[in-house]
Amino acid sequence: MLIELNGDMKKAMIRFLSITLSLQLLLTGYVLAQDSTKLTSDELFTQARNIPKEKPNYPKIISILKLALEKSPNYADVRLFLGRVYTWNDNLDSARYEFNQVIAKEPQNTEAYSAIFDVEYWNNNYARALDHANQGLLYEPNSSELLIKKAKALNAMKDSRQALALLKSYSKKNSSDTVKSYYDLLRKENAKNLIDISYEYVYFDKRFDDPWHYTSLDYTRNTSLGSITGRVMYSNRFRTDGLQGEIEAYPSISKGIYAYVGAGYSQSDIFPRFRAGVSLYYTLPKSFDAETGFRYLDFNPNKTYIFVVALGKYTGNFYFNLKSYLSPDVDIFSHSYTFSARYYFSDRYNFIGAQIGAGISPDDRARNIMGEGNLGTYKFGLNYSRDLFSNFTIALSGLWFYEEYRTDLWGNQIGAGISLIKRF
Repeated sequence: MLIELNGDMKKAMIRFLSITLSLQLLLTGYVLAQDSTKLTSDELFTQARNIPKEKPNYPKIISILKLALEKSPNYADVRLFLGRVYTWNDNLDSARYEFNQVIAKEPQNTEAYSAIFDVEYWNNNYARALDHANQGLLYEPNSSELLIKKAKALNAMKDSRQALALLKSYSKKNSSDTVKSYYDLLRKENAKNLIDISYEYVYFDKRFDDPWHYTSLDYTRNTSLGSITGRVMYSNRFRTDGLQGEIEAYPSISKGIYAYVGAGYSQSDIFPRFRAGVSLYYTLPKSFDAETGFRYLDFNPNKTYIFVVALGKYTGNFYFNLKSYLSPDVDIFSHSYTFSARYYFSDRYNFIGAQIGAGISPDDRARNIMGEGNLGTYKFGLNYSRDLFSNFTIALSGLWFYEEYRTDLWGNQIGAGISLIKRF
């Protein structure tokens, strides 16, 4: 038989259940608190380690570990874990205290040196971090973990040469994949020089009878102010050979802002007589970046002025960018819009990418010829770049244009390129 409850009875029943549940939760918490005092330090340590390592749980983990230390003040593993949790919770002085307590009682405990190294390194105290790594290595000279940490501190202190020498010397005497991997990574990060040899072949099905050829040789030097590149480009177009020389730099302006400055010169008619450009790149919040810039091309006697605007976004290993070149000159008006996407396998030399867009800008070095304005162009391209071995990269590209080369006359343009890049 079902009994129908009226409104007042329902409210009373809900109130009764809420009070009962609250009392049960309070009683459960009291029992658990009472039980915690009966647990051994080992059991408390296990309990603390099993709690998810999330910021809202840090106070609870700290409380349990402190209770364990009350039972066993010399329990080094508990004190080290407590120091780690203090570090995660930004209680840095408390973390240092716990680690130093372990070191004072167990000077040979290399895990303590490793842990206090992290506190200093993560907070940009590189000299202190280096001291802790050195102290730990006195007790365990063959510790690959402490050796890598020492190399990290040296690298952060702008002494990459000593860091690399340290890792190389260790690798000659010991076999360690982690040391070798970090050595290779450090070599890649600290390469000061880059040579890039590139070739591109461009085929036209209607517009021109002969294909175009481009070859370029770049040398880049990384300096404390930014990278500087010298480039020589050779091209064969319209059955004519031509050379163009360029120099460009990417100086750092301030935190989050760097610049591009470039200039080029050629005596050949198939290149602009003179070209110049400047851009500012901005690092924005939420992994966005942006570019604003200006380009100038002198085709003698015609001159072209181009404005550059771009917006990019990093998300995980992906990078997306939308870029536009706009020229206000109505006689040779150009407007180019390109959306590109890249997936990075590791660093900027290892990726796969694609692009899609409309328009050919006169700033495109391989295609900067004077032509009729206001004609349509659509493009699609693919890029792939991968290290063949340490500090040696091969990059492949393919680009297809469907272009209106004269009013209502359309043709295909297909380009394929290859680059070999050596960093040292």
